[in-house]
Amino acid sequence: MARSITSDEFAQQFKDFKHTAWKLEVRDRYNVTKEASDIQHFLRTGDLGRKENFTQTSTWHRNVTSGTAEGKAWQRVRVVSEPLSYYIRWEHAVTRFNIEAGEDIRWLPRHHPAVQELPDFDYWLFDDSWGCLLHFDDDDAPGKSKHIDDPATIALYRQWRDIAWKHAIPHSEYDPQSSKRFNT
Repeated sequence: MARSITSDEFAQQFKDFKHTAWKLEVRDRYNVTKEASDIQHFLRTGDLGRKENFTQTSTWHRNVTSGTAEGKAWQRVRVVSEPLSYYIRWEHAVTRFNIEAGEDIRWLPRHHPAVQELPDFDYWLFDDSWGCLLHFDDDDAPGKSKHIDDPATIALYRQWRDIAWKHAIPHSEYDPQSSKRFNT
C-alpha cells in the first residue's frame, strides 16, 4: 500500500524506526530553499557556511547522533554524475557533518554499470519493512512523500539497496576532485 504522508509523519519515521534507515539519492540537484545561500557562498568562497559545531546544533544531526548511540544504523548511497554538479560538490563537502553524526554515506558514479539496475527515484527504507518514496517537482524541489509498505515493493527496495551498497564508494575514499571540471 502507498499513501501520501504529511511532513510531520515524514519526520516521525526517523524517530520510529528501530534498526536501520537507508536512503538512495539519484538526483544531481535538490532545490531546497534554505540551502541556496549556503551553496552560493560555498561556490564563491569554498567556505561551507556552517559553524564547526553544526552537528551539535542541527536537529537532523542530533537525531542521527542519538539514534546511533541507541544502536541504530543510518546509511545512504548517492548516485552522482561525473563531472559533479555544483550542488553535489557542495553536498560532498558538507557530508562531513553527516559522517560526524554517525551516518555511513557512500557514492556511486552514475556511469557504473550497477546504476542501470537501480530506480531513477529517491527513497528511504526503514527496518527492511517500510519505505518512503520521495517526489520532486520539475524544478527539483521536494514534494509530497508516500509511505510504502507493500511487501513486493519493499522487496525491490531491499534488492536495490543491496546492489547500490555493494558497488558504492565509502565517503572517505570518494574524491570528487578527481573530476577536472564540474557540471552546473
